[in-house]
Amino acid sequence: MSRISVLTYHSIDRSRSVLSVSPEEFQEHVEQVARSERPVLAPSRLAWPLGEEPGFSGDGFAFTFDDGYASVAEHAAPLLARHGFPYGVFLVTSRIGSTNQWPGQAAWVAPAPLLDWDAVGKLIASGAEIGAHTSGHADLSRANESAAREEIEASRDEIERRLGSSPQIFAYPGGRSNAAVRRVAGSLFAACFGTRHARMRDGDDRSDLPRIETLYFRRPESFRRLFSPGIDARLAARRALRAVRRLR
Repeated sequence: MSRISVLTYHSIDRSRSVLSVSPEEFQEHVEQVARSERPVLAPSRLAWPLGEEPGFSGDGFAFTFDDGYASVAEHAAPLLARHGFPYGVFLVTSRIGSTNQWPGQAAWVAPAPLLDWDAVGKLIASGAEIGAHTSGHADLSRANESAAREEIEASRDEIERRLGSSPQIFAYPGGRSNAAVRRVAGSLFAACFGTRHARMRDGDDRSDLPRIETLYFRRPESFRRLFSPGIDARLAARRALRAVRRLR
């Protein structure tokens, strides 16, 4: 059975924030994937069964970046382009060209610049897929269905207006959603991504595809575990630990 490690990144910087991976660590991640010769798939490719044409078998990777940090253009895009790896960038459209200090942002998150539309265009030219990430980084799990739809559609429509095509992929801010929100997002996008810490399988719901949080695999020796036979058990243990912490 094919399994895809959909990697979640935010900023590529040296701050050591839980939302960051250093440029050196990211380079090692990309080079490990390249040496493995496992395929790297565009996030939109995950919208349909992996066995369909163009066919795919075995394990693979996908690279995704949430929030649209400017550091992605500086540190990640050139390296991914050098290897010919596709990737996805999810934009908070009301914050384009501004910073990550949207309403409700955690106080411990340091201000950081986000991509502007010119930079987004250059990313597309280098192999990026652009996805929606709501208009204002709202916690969709706390919104009613109407408000969630407004946030999601506003993001999609602004991307279409600016770039001339409607995005096919979406990521829930913070990975937070509920059944009603997933119905809305699933009706608007080919593939929607959460943050359930697991590798993707063909049977997964395309309105809530799992991803792996690279926070736990920053160091090169940790990242190598993603290639080990026991990785699914390790990810399951991490999910269980997170669930216990949330109950406290």
